[in-house]
Amino acid sequence: VPAGGVTMTEAEKVLAIALAEVGYLEKETNAALDHATANAGDENYTKYARDLDAIDFYNGDKNGHAWCDVFVDWCFVKAFGEEKALDLTFQPGWNVLNRGAGCRHSRRYYKLRGRLFAEPQPGDQVFFYAKDGETVCHTGLVYAVDGTYVYTVEGNTHPGTGVEANGGSVCRKQYLLTDERLAGYGRPDYTE
Repeated sequence: VPAGGVTMTEAEKVLAIALAEVGYLEKETNAALDHATANAGDENYTKYARDLDAIDFYNGDKNGHAWCDVFVDWCFVKAFGEEKALDLTFQPGWNVLNRGAGCRHSRRYYKLRGRLFAEPQPGDQVFFYAKDGETVCHTGLVYAVDGTYVYTVEGNTHPGTGVEANGGSVCRKQYLLTDERLAGYGRPDYTE
């Protein structure tokens, strides 16, 4: 609960968790996963995948693999627990073997439920196209929008400009609303 006793919305809750992770670096090995910067490397080991692997959130272990979507899912699990995180992100139910970690999977889950939008709102899961303009290659969370930019927090990116789908850190980013790499916004049903 923020200062003054004001209750956070569900979108604000997940965004607060995501933004608190800015600066986290992926690890070279499974050592020091809880430390933001120790054991930095490029082998895709993170506390996010470790924690979701421990609860069998996906159809297999994901530590040591690309982790942008894992980061987003971890934020939802931290904010709401496993079951509600699955519901909010429209992932298949329990015991479904095709539930995978990946931005293409996640975008498809939103699209199948009619929850993929062209205009962003804070709390949306943002998706990005690869340079080919067709393949979804990266994801993050929208934390703000103005008349010109969408502001995101992303895992497995870098602090520079542009889409980076394997950059190794959690960063705040911004993109023009007209950026051709934007592949839509999955909107969790926070009203459930």
